[in-house]
Amino acid sequence: MTMSPEPPRRPSGHVAPEESARSVFSKFRALLEANTAALTAMAAMERMRGGEYIFDRAFLETSARAVADYAHQAVYAVNAMTGNAHVALFDRFTQVAAAVEDILAGRPEPDDALLVRPIARLRLEDRGRVGEEAAALGELAGQLGLPVPRGFALSHAAWDAQGLTPAARQALAAALGDPDTGLHGPATIRVTATGSHGDAARQETFSLTAKAETVAATLAGLARAAAADLGLRPDQATFAALLLAAPPATLRGTIETMRRQTDASACLALSLRPDGDAAPATLRLLARAHPFARLPGTDAAQGEAAPLTDAAAALLAGRAMAAERLLGAPLTLGVAVAASGESVIEAVRLELPAAADAPVRPPLAAALVRGGDAACLGAASGAVVHVSEGTPADVFPRGGVAVARSASPALAPIVRRAAAVVTEVGDPAGHLAAVARELRVPALFGAPDAMRALAEGAPVTVDADLGAVFAGALENRPVSDSGLAPDAPEYLLLRRLLRRVATLTLTDPDSPEFTAAGCRSLHDILHFAHDRAVAALAGLRGTELAAEPARRLTLPVPLDLRLLDIGGALAPGGADLAAVRSRPLAAFLDGLLTPGMWDAAPARLGLGDMLGAMTKPLPDVTGNLAIAARNYCNVSLRLGWHFTVVDAYLDRNPDKNAVYFRFAGGMAGSGARRARAAFLHMVLARLGFKVETAGDLVVARRKLLEAEEAEDALRLLGALCAFARQRDTGLSGEDDALALADAFRAALAAAKDTAGARP
Repeated sequence: MTMSPEPPRRPSGHVAPEESARSVFSKFRALLEANTAALTAMAAMERMRGGEYIFDRAFLETSARAVADYAHQAVYAVNAMTGNAHVALFDRFTQVAAAVEDILAGRPEPDDALLVRPIARLRLEDRGRVGEEAAALGELAGQLGLPVPRGFALSHAAWDAQGLTPAARQALAAALGDPDTGLHGPATIRVTATGSHGDAARQETFSLTAKAETVAATLAGLARAAAADLGLRPDQATFAALLLAAPPATLRGTIETMRRQTDASACLALSLRPDGDAAPATLRLLARAHPFARLPGTDAAQGEAAPLTDAAAALLAGRAMAAERLLGAPLTLGVAVAASGESVIEAVRLELPAAADAPVRPPLAAALVRGGDAACLGAASGAVVHVSEGTPADVFPRGGVAVARSASPALAPIVRRAAAVVTEVGDPAGHLAAVARELRVPALFGAPDAMRALAEGAPVTVDADLGAVFAGALENRPVSDSGLAPDAPEYLLLRRLLRRVATLTLTDPDSPEFTAAGCRSLHDILHFAHDRAVAALAGLRGTELAAEPARRLTLPVPLDLRLLDIGGALAPGGADLAAVRSRPLAAFLDGLLTPGMWDAAPARLGLGDMLGAMTKPLPDVTGNLAIAARNYCNVSLRLGWHFTVVDAYLDRNPDKNAVYFRFAGGMAGSGARRARAAFLHMVLARLGFKVETAGDLVVARRKLLEAEEAEDALRLLGALCAFARQRDTGLSGEDDALALADAFRAALAAAKDTAGARP
């Protein structure tokens, strides 16, 4: 990757003293260009997950190194702007970029050297080090949120010809003695040996009161026995081991996702027996599509092993089908079922699909909906469930087909439970599409008239490959063959790269972890550099602004707002809203001026509020600054005693577009400030933002959206900023927050009838 040299190191400061404001703005523009180019490259990598495009190793190498180059440019720019106040970011960039190169070269990452690894930290790309089953369990828990036992895996490197290596014995003892492992009471050891003739597994139950030496000896004995099953010596086999808590259960058994029937169709097969009972398991056959109806062939005459409601069986079936889609093959799950009907997945075995399982296309004449864009390729069946941004995820039935008006990011929790997703409006480059691709859920966005054409409860088949939805559920259809298989080397490489390239873990600039050292990915580095660069621009004062004065905007509201034009944001000589040429800033200000949003009355303060301010009205605004270019704006507002930041970039390419909102503070007591944060959370979530709150801090984001959609979001943010001003002084709890959200919606509705209002 091409890297420019580090600038000469100088004492840290807010802005380099010898730099003119114009020079600082120039460096900020360079940082913006690097940031948006990196977002475009990351979005292209994300879209590869859905199978829409064919890609190879060369594409991955080129894309990952391009993002690294852009990140380095951003690091250089922010240090040039701030007199090297963030030199540590160079060191962190070097470490993350080296990790990216290690992945591309096939070298191990730091976690790869761990001999004992918690299940919760495992993913499919770890299967080469801990075995297929441990990686699959980690994937089901981490990606789908399915319940699996707590425990850990021993990597292949933990073994030698005598059993566990000395280092592995020490790591095992530490894990068994760690109270955070969550293993209490009975547990299961499962050792798998792999050789030239396949796999063999041995299992044993033990108590965690056993000494580490005893557990290590048990592991070694199971390894020898598994190798012998393959006709091999221990030094001729590769071993993987799982140590899992054994959850209490009334029933234990398996669920197969693809059992062939005599008529060449397929079904789910649930085999259960009472825990600890040696009696033959009873069988329940279920359809492979929601609502997972019971089929002929169930052992009803014998009576089932224990009461298992249809709802509990459907829950198991929905989880099994979600696991099949994510892992890319028919499978058998080991399950433990509690008396309540809740289940835990204890084991995973992938099955090779038979030749007869090749995908079968439904008849085209039965199409209910045609058109739209595939956000994630594949096909799946289920009953239609109409959803909206306000639909709670926990009421959505696993395996249902989610049909919505818009592909809002707020639907992401529902995608985790859905067999497929169909929306009338949506961008295949948006956030919800990225979630669908990550979970391998077939998704069709922009399907015309889908809400009307797909009736609630109707069984349908969504075929994103063909861009259509068909009547009826094809219960015998296996997982789609579209795109790369989850175990394909290129797909696993893509996943490993995305963790180091595109994952964003730094979200709150006020967090103690928001540091150069806290950056875990190239995206973190870009975000950190951008945040600190904006802070540097906002800190321009005095002599720095003398050469490049900020223009005070003339606005018809009590807002003293100055604008720093860093490239095409303002028409020459202009100072009012009509002169603003920055597309995102114009949209935000348009919303800020929405009629009926500004309350000019003094703050309503109680005894617990700021007593020193009770004798005067809440001051309007101090220190408000907008930094803007033609396609970018960063607005910092101090309205009363709270602080708001809006950061947005708009372009014709939706891959580049993003809107960020941050709100904190207030004049009232902590309970009232939290209530206002709850109000903001409600409103922003309904607008499709991904929202996080902590006390009175609210952080919201939208990205990968069409420019017109981003403008609408900014107008609503502007209206929200005006409306939320000093509202905390009139709130006391959640009921007030709900009422305020209703009042905001009513104010927006009233504004639509006012000439010139557009939110």
